[in-house]
Amino acid sequence: MFPRILLIVMALLASQVSRAEEMNMQLSNDTARFMYLTEAFGQDFGRLELEAGFLYSQQGNTLLNAGLMVRGESVSLPILVAIGGRLYLAQVGSYSVGAIGIGGDLLLVPESWNGFGIGAYLYTSPGVVTFADAENLNEFGIYMNFQVTPQARIAVGYQQIDTTIRNNVGTVLIDQGAYFALNLSF
Repeated sequence: MFPRILLIVMALLASQVSRAEEMNMQLSNDTARFMYLTEAFGQDFGRLELEAGFLYSQQGNTLLNAGLMVRGESVSLPILVAIGGRLYLAQVGSYSVGAIGIGGDLLLVPESWNGFGIGAYLYTSPGVVTFADAENLNEFGIYMNFQVTPQARIAVGYQQIDTTIRNNVGTVLIDQGAYFALNLSF
């Protein structure tokens, strides 16, 4: 069932794509995560973005996410903000996880910092919108990035993605730890 859902989500994203915007590659000691973002519609004060991502760990855990985000800049502060939702589908050991999370990402990038930025993100999915074997799903992280060129950024950060499995199994980590990332815009 997981491969069918993956194909359906990817087909829906591909049918809505207007043009490519960004590819994000994250690597840590035991996980690799790839994210693809594209602009669906542009507006005066922000843009609507579609995203698709895939995470794989050496323990065999997999996580697929697809999201819809509104991204824009603060009018009075040097902050980039994204707010929206993500659909998560994961296989964690022998457990299947599905969740609809809401949250956002913010990045502080003052001009005086010459390309450096500090960011954080949080997505949460409470029990009412979490299904299969899970009771909830949470993803959060902090990072520092540096803009190398107008089309390329590098980042180092820390993230944690966890879920609580039903029937008193408890909290299971999907990913936790430091990572290095490369973001390419095209």
